[in-house]
Amino acid sequence: MSLFDDKKSKDQNPIVSAHEAWVGILYSCISADNQITDSETAALSRVLHSKEQFIGIDIAPLYAKSYTLRIEMGQLKYLSACCEWIQKEDKETVFALALEVLLADGKLEKEEKNIIEVLSNRLQIKASMTSKIIEVIFLKNKGNNKEI
Repeated sequence: MSLFDDKKSKDQNPIVSAHEAWVGILYSCISADNQITDSETAALSRVLHSKEQFIGIDIAPLYAKSYTLRIEMGQLKYLSACCEWIQKEDKETVFALALEVLLADGKLEKEEKNIIEVLSNRLQIKASMTSKIIEVIFLKNKGNNKEI
């Protein structure tokens, strides 16, 4: 069942743009273990600033809204609301970037593993692609320092 199965649900989604959704997903990932490290915050900023669609976008208010909505809605409901805004062609990219920020501190906690699974399901990424993305991101981040 989708968050937008009826018009009433769609009208009640507090996420109002793809920018909010991207930031919300990535913020949810770094806050999954309830400990946001400096390396995770830096990775989130670096990832967003590297994307053309975020040129000229002030990320600070989006980050603040993500913080508030995640607390108000709860992790899973908020993540689902964000995923509804991600375009089909961006789903695998957002998933890969989420893994990137999760592994910025060089470790993957149980809560972070759970969020990866939930995110993959909510974004409807095929299991084979999920495995490939995870493998590549793990290889890329092998040997990272805990704090950058």
